Amino acid sequence: MGVGRGGISRDDPFGGAYGAALGVRAGDLVFTTVAGVERLDDGEPVFADSFDEQLRLVREHLDRRLAHFDCTFDAIVDATVWVHPSVDMSAGLLLDTLQQHVFRGVVPAMSFIRSPLLYPEALLGMKIVAYAPAAG
Repeated sequence: MGVGRGGISRDDPFGGAYGAALGVRAGDLVFTTVAGVERLDDGEPVFADSFDEQLRLVREHLDRRLAHFDCTFDAIVDATVWVHPSVDMSAGLLLDTLQQHVFRGVVPAMSFIRSPLLYPEALLGMKIVAYAPAAG
């Protein structure tokens, strides 16, 4: 989708089938939400079977969402991370895993929530805020 009022642009690769934009640029800020979704079936997300697969997909989806807005991982300033209660992992191991597989050296402010997401099959989800001054 293009630029809307006040310089707001939205990334909705599913043309409304999902019911929400996957990313939004508002001025110099980029907001995006990612999870371990493999595909949509009739507008419903289908999640990868394992935490490791979902982790890989989170990185891929985040890379695409940021690139859509000409933004890089270095611009990430804040992350809210949801982890399903069934994921049996210590806090330290979770932080290490996220650094190794998702953030790779970027150190944003982070908040963690151990709770099911909207979809119980989602083992991991993230809301990311990046600071990326718009060109112009």
